[in-house]
Amino acid sequence: VSGGAAPPAVTAPPDTSGPHALRIFGVSVRYGQVVAVDDVALTVPAGGVHGLVGPNGAGKSSLVDAISGFVPAGGGTVEVRGVQVAGLSVHRRARAGLRRTFQQDRVPVGLTVREYLRFASRRPLDDAELAERLAGLVAVAPGDPIAALDVGTRRLLEVAGTLLARPAVAVLDEPAAGLGHAESERLGAWLAQVPARYGAAVLLIEHDLDLVRAACTGVTVLDFGEVIAEGPPAEVFAEPRVLRAYLGEEPEEATHGS
Repeated sequence: VSGGAAPPAVTAPPDTSGPHALRIFGVSVRYGQVVAVDDVALTVPAGGVHGLVGPNGAGKSSLVDAISGFVPAGGGTVEVRGVQVAGLSVHRRARAGLRRTFQQDRVPVGLTVREYLRFASRRPLDDAELAERLAGLVAVAPGDPIAALDVGTRRLLEVAGTLLARPAVAVLDEPAAGLGHAESERLGAWLAQVPARYGAAVLLIEHDLDLVRAACTGVTVLDFGEVIAEGPPAEVFAEPRVLRAYLGEEPEEATHGS
């Protein structure tokens, strides 16, 4: 904190009594005088799928960019499997076990499914393993040209490529964008199995709260750059402060209107 102002109250660090894949504490992001993320803490347990949600403008994208090294954080801790990675480059964080997807479609259309997944994973995967890894996620063949696939399918391929790289934690930024309701339901069930199938923990950033309920055992809610709730999805999504953040009205009014 610059100047003579007293420092803000520091939030308690997340519980570290058990193993964690990702732990952040005291992370802030500022753009000039604008505070986009303010002293945020969260933990993704090893073998867990944890949701990060909040209304538009809550600071989710800025937090994800800070975690993954795309924007500088104003101090704080970012640990991957207990190793501090704050201050490292994007590539060094990736080597430490932190991988992410993006909201924008970044899958190169000049490749086949096989070529892209081998490139993304940096491994010579055979077609049998590719088919097994894609089962339940997306119905494509290894030889299919990516140019023939729709945007939603390409985003799911990016998720698969990220996980095939064998990270400790995969940060998935709105993977359900462009998917229909049935596809989102299938994705939720698939994501819940990712730790067992891929050995990676997941931090899921998503607007589809039904998907978060299906996939996640824990969730953190941001609003105006601050954590306003954290815990099991069923409990968190019933909290009055969370209802106000999403609905813009008092919980009693929201309840009567449902």
